[in-house]
Amino acid sequence: MGAHRSGKAATAGLLGMLLGLSSAAAHHGWSWAEDQQTELRGTVREVYIGHPHPTLRVETPNDGVWIVELANPNQTARAGFSDTSVKAGDRVIAVGNRSLTQGERRMKAVRITVGDKTYDIYPDRIQSY
Repeated sequence: MGAHRSGKAATAGLLGMLLGLSSAAAHHGWSWAEDQQTELRGTVREVYIGHPHPTLRVETPNDGVWIVELANPNQTARAGFSDTSVKAGDRVIAVGNRSLTQGERRMKAVRITVGDKTYDIYPDRIQSY
């Protein structure tokens, strides 16, 4: 009878873990962002390379500071983007999908250009706009 109970506990634990993963995937997906892509130009104020997503704080001339989210750290690294790719004070061009939330200055970047170097973070999602 003990083995039966531990089997139920393991099943319940697995189910809980799967539900947690699906909720995390929904949070980090694209549903919060517009379908249309736009270009954002500005100056990097802060760089964070880590989990769950590397981010750049980018100050724009007319619209204040934006949070530019990249892919997860592994995918961002596969695109060639690392902690040495950009620093505070660098000018950047980010192409991506803006937040659907009115007034929120956040973008999920599919491409980042720093100087003459371009990093395709999500190459399969880049649209011509």
